[in-house]
Amino acid sequence: MSNDQKKPLNGQLTRRRLIQISGGAAVSTLAAPSILRAAAAIEGELIVETFGGAYAEAVKEYIVKPFEERYKVKVKLSSFGSSSEQLAKLLAGNDRVDVSSLSSSRMLTAIKGGAVQALNTSEYEHFDGQHNAFRNPNYEVGDGKNYSSVLVWGDRALAYNSDFVTDAPDSWEALFDPRYKGRVAINGSGTALINTGAIMTGQDINNVTDLVAVEAKINELKPNLLKFWSSGSEMTQLFATGEVWIGDFWRGRVNKLREDGFPIEYVVPKEGAVSWADTLTIPKSSVNISAAEAFIDFSLDPEVQRNFVIKGINYAPSNQNTVLSEEEQIMLGATPEIFDAAIFTDAAYQAEHVDEWNVIVNRLKTS
Repeated sequence: MSNDQKKPLNGQLTRRRLIQISGGAAVSTLAAPSILRAAAAIEGELIVETFGGAYAEAVKEYIVKPFEERYKVKVKLSSFGSSSEQLAKLLAGNDRVDVSSLSSSRMLTAIKGGAVQALNTSEYEHFDGQHNAFRNPNYEVGDGKNYSSVLVWGDRALAYNSDFVTDAPDSWEALFDPRYKGRVAINGSGTALINTGAIMTGQDINNVTDLVAVEAKINELKPNLLKFWSSGSEMTQLFATGEVWIGDFWRGRVNKLREDGFPIEYVVPKEGAVSWADTLTIPKSSVNISAAEAFIDFSLDPEVQRNFVIKGINYAPSNQNTVLSEEEQIMLGATPEIFDAAIFTDAAYQAEHVDEWNVIVNRLKTS
């Protein structure tokens, strides 16, 4: 694809020349974030913790390495098993962490627990390039400050094996098709399951008024249900072995399976789907705050984001100035239309109702 077919994912001109494309590869010299222009050179070690596996490898290759090269700061990168595990660690505050990844659903608890600090976003070059959903998120406390930026985001919608599901589905009702008996799996975590049930019954996930209908709908699905999945690796395996033909899954995982040669497709049903975001935040235990601020701003650079999502992790970048072709936008779920239609869970609402939801989910799993 030629250079003039590449465009920012919001369809607008960028504020500066972002990248030069040569043979499909991005090549440029990254500009220094404005946060450092009037400040002394950052020094010392930076401790960053993120999600494990391929995610950590992509962070290392496409964010850490170019950051170290630009600022001559040594980054110590480690990974954790889950956001729950990392949140507990940050709330305890016993270990130094300068920058941490957290899922957007954990941010409210982290903020209220005093585990993270507000970002100095007025000095960032790239923070305002993010979609409004990330600059004014409903998963933070709403006190006028920002405690996180978003690295990537995505949705959890319908994935299906096209060898067995030959009629491309356009609705969550496809999960109830008797042809797929014993071949369906859905995310069984408390909030995920309630959100899915709410969407299936035409309800607002941030104002679920009929939990009886939600429970009844999930119970109705059980004859088709092989299992409630609990992790991305588990659902990946279920699709890879052919045990599951259709279920809810994350777009990036589907893209990876497709790259590996599996006959899997992805669609956002007409009723909608829940969106999520992976954030970067500065814990209260941070020691090298100036480097932490620079690292987060650097992660928002449109070129950094392009390399991270195209070469590393197949999710949508948060910065709308990231240059992507139309094909890449569609593949990543990064079109303006998907941005504007994204539904993020209101963290305060979720926290208020999670105990009640867990009772229903436990009943669904054991009955």
